[in-house]
Amino acid sequence: MSRRPLATHHEPPTGPGFHLLDTPDLQHLRFALIRVPDGEVIEHDTGTDEIVLVKLEGGAQAVECDGERFELPARGSVFTDEPSAVYAPPGVTLRLHGPLLAGAYLAEARGEAPGPYAVLADEVSTVTRGSANFRREVRDIVPRDKRGTRLLVGETINPPGNWSSSPPHKHDREAPPEESDLEEIYLYRLDPEQGFGFQGSYHAEPHEAKTFKVQDLDVVSIPAGYHPVVSGPGYSLYYLWGLAGANRELTWFPDPAHAWVDTT
Repeated sequence: MSRRPLATHHEPPTGPGFHLLDTPDLQHLRFALIRVPDGEVIEHDTGTDEIVLVKLEGGAQAVECDGERFELPARGSVFTDEPSAVYAPPGVTLRLHGPLLAGAYLAEARGEAPGPYAVLADEVSTVTRGSANFRREVRDIVPRDKRGTRLLVGETINPPGNWSSSPPHKHDREAPPEESDLEEIYLYRLDPEQGFGFQGSYHAEPHEAKTFKVQDLDVVSIPAGYHPVVSGPGYSLYYLWGLAGANRELTWFPDPAHAWVDTT
């Protein structure tokens, strides 16, 4: 039985618009980087998809969904300001007002999708995970208990030099209750902006590995494999993450060789 490919690195698109990335390595999940200049509006029809749009930067402006308005607060930086987001179901038109920089996850809806809704900062669950040099902050924006049919979305911030998605874990096998099969996409931000980090991607047996240097607004799609990430010394690293698969249940499987680290 052949294994699914490891992660793929994507450079960020430039210019205004709803930029849907080409991710042929994924079956369930897609990602769009959205840039709307100040004073302009762009529209996107959701078709058969459900979408979770997360504001990365922008003033206090509305996201409209078939005439329903959601006022999202200003966000100057993902490192200093809390997230807000909008969930949009299939069959609606989104109107996005600038200035806005946002990331959006898309997956074909399954079953009956809920109506559109906003997620504001006071609805986001934030926890600190790990310890020592794998301590990081995780913000669950659209977790399992939020309405939706397929998507799970959140954010992680690594302090300078710290690791996350660590001990290394994967979620590429449907084997409940041990592991769920979910594809994932990361979008990165760095502070200061010229910073960098490294994204790993590997299969354990037989061994196969890839490593990418990631910079501000780069994207990595993760069909399968363990996928730890580390920020460069002196640079905080943020990534927006989204998952989708056959089921909406996130259960990750740690690499048995390194799972002991989580108990120290």
